[in-house]
Amino acid sequence: MKKTALIVVLCILGFVFACGYAETAAPAQSVPLSGVRNARELGGYRTENGKTVRQGVLLRTAKLSGATDEDIRVLTEDYHLAEIIDFRGDMEIESFPDPDMEGVTNLNVQIIGGEMALPEEMQAEMEELASQEGEIDKMARLRLGLKYNTFSDQMYVDFLSADAGKAGYRQFFTELLALPAGRSVLFHCSEGKDRTGCAAMLLLFALGADEETVMEDFLLTNVYNADLIEADRLQLKEAGFTEEDMESCLPFLDQVSPAFLKNAITWMTENYGSPLGYITGELGMTEADFSALRNKFLE
Repeated sequence: MKKTALIVVLCILGFVFACGYAETAAPAQSVPLSGVRNARELGGYRTENGKTVRQGVLLRTAKLSGATDEDIRVLTEDYHLAEIIDFRGDMEIESFPDPDMEGVTNLNVQIIGGEMALPEEMQAEMEELASQEGEIDKMARLRLGLKYNTFSDQMYVDFLSADAGKAGYRQFFTELLALPAGRSVLFHCSEGKDRTGCAAMLLLFALGADEETVMEDFLLTNVYNADLIEADRLQLKEAGFTEEDMESCLPFLDQVSPAFLKNAITWMTENYGSPLGYITGELGMTEADFSALRNKFLE
């Protein structure tokens, strides 16, 4: 596992902080939740065989800890939610637990495993800073990432090639195939953009979407997070980061970069012939599974 991608661990454990949930956009994919960021669905996308992803069934969001009572009502009554698939790690869940929803199963499917541990030198420096200051400032974490060259646009490749990632996304498809008729599923991580973005990518490819559609869905994060991204830029500038360093840091805050997804698609194509080849070879999906998935989620 390339250590250049390991800064993701910092992102999920250190950069999750309370934010306002101002509405920034309302594209066709929006799910109307006031306390949950990056809330949208895959419904409405066209596939290469001319079919359309069913509306209101495949939901993707950031963490659910801020969900209001009305949000929970919308999910359970309007969307008939059956299951939440949470891609986060233990510490993230402990810090920002999902709310309990009556009649909804909450399944933790972790994507990041032990093979993505931080470089020893960086970990030691983090521990030293923590012992001196009690907690590590966000800007200090970013500077450590730059210092140890742990920011990488190969992060999603690391997700897909790691044993934990393969097992997690394999289970994701298993849950989708078992989803009861007439019910929906919601999958998320902390910011709903990286681990969740990879899941959405794999699912859209499995349903027959083309690369342009997959990228369109991926980049919607930058629409929904526009206010956060602008705030990140201002904070980085005020902290004295160069423009080059800012661009390295933003995809590990609230922005997504098309290069990350493109690199994952290229890696799957070079190693498995196509994204579908990866889904078949590493996630165990059969032709019968693809057919069942499309029958369930396309119309």
